[in-house]
Amino acid sequence: MKLLVSSDDNGQVKEVIFNRGTDTSKKDGQQPISIKNFCTEPKVISKSRLINFSDKYLVAAKLGGSLNIYELPDEEIEMEDEEKYKLLHSYNLEVEKGDVPIALIANDELESIIVAYESSKVFIINLSNEDFNVDPILINLDINKPIAAFVENPYEHGTFAYGGKEVDVKIIRLFEKNVNHEIFSKKDYKKSFIPKELFKAKNAKNDHLDLRPQIWISQILFFKDQPTNGYKFITATRYGQIRLYDTTHGRRPIKDFKLCDKPIITLSFVNENESEIIVTDTHNLIAKHSLTLVDENAHKTISASAGVIIKPVAKLLGKFSEGGNTGATFGVASNGEILVTGGLDRYVRVFDIESRELLGKVYLGVEISSILIVDDEDEIEEADIVNEAPIIQKRKRRDIATEAKEESDEEDLWNELEINEKKSTKKQKTV
Repeated sequence: MKLLVSSDDNGQVKEVIFNRGTDTSKKDGQQPISIKNFCTEPKVISKSRLINFSDKYLVAAKLGGSLNIYELPDEEIEMEDEEKYKLLHSYNLEVEKGDVPIALIANDELESIIVAYESSKVFIINLSNEDFNVDPILINLDINKPIAAFVENPYEHGTFAYGGKEVDVKIIRLFEKNVNHEIFSKKDYKKSFIPKELFKAKNAKNDHLDLRPQIWISQILFFKDQPTNGYKFITATRYGQIRLYDTTHGRRPIKDFKLCDKPIITLSFVNENESEIIVTDTHNLIAKHSLTLVDENAHKTISASAGVIIKPVAKLLGKFSEGGNTGATFGVASNGEILVTGGLDRYVRVFDIESRELLGKVYLGVEISSILIVDDEDEIEEADIVNEAPIIQKRKRRDIATEAKEESDEEDLWNELEINEKKSTKKQKTV
């Protein structure tokens, strides 16, 4: 399999190629096929984020407003390392030196990327012109506090949500539903990007001591099953909570679960029907929870005034603990079958989502904040007898049931041929 991993220590991107079963933490363990550094300019400490834009560009947003556009290599063409990931253009966005990018989003309809910073500055950058000569659009959100989450609603064009410390979730429209990439051909295109508030969440009810719950949104996800004239979404907080909202039922969360005591820093859907999630925290937690199965007596609080208070919790379906994860996990990527994680302990790990089995573990020597899955197939090194050079070939994973069925069909075919041959021989003898 092949991954692209951001390096926070020097701002580079590592291309990692390895097979299932690789484990560099073991002395005699299977080793990766290749680990190479790309995108080596500039060498800075960088809380970077990576995205694949239309299988054409690799986009890296870095600390302090640096945003680089690299050419993605064609996987079907063999290329020398110096030809890969060429820097095509750099933007220096108008933010403070230490401003952290919290979101990097590709929007196909606009043929643009959208990058949001902790300072609540949002930039829209059109990439449809290969000269990169369209000026970025700066949007200042109507808030004077830093934000920690900024996401697109993938089921309604132009709609986004954000939140942060003492900033409860707001849903806004950045541009109208009919706006597409053609807007950038107009001189006054910037006038089409004015945020409009659609929804503002209300805090959960006061606790048993009548104290107001603290707000610190760290992640937001929209459900694909969106209600008519409303929105359905889930948030994670740095107080270890997840909250579910349906705006047709009011501004408060309809469900509020405490999952852990540490801050939740990533939140991902696991399955197709979005009934399961994976969360990671600032300690060592990587856990899968159900949104439909609830443990009614899972969380207990002892209060001197109110006694024992029992609250329901979204059922824990298991932890991804094989491989000894240590420290915060910032980078998480998934394709529905495998889960790839990385963070402070400098290891990238690959898990099977269903079984939670560790499929691979590679030490990279750098802190990781963002991961892209380029290819989830194994690579096999075979010796070329003539040139005595390693050749890398693709090996697709095959379903055992499929293989068994094919073998059974092949056996049936041979049996049928034998029967027909016997009949033909018998008929010839009769004649």
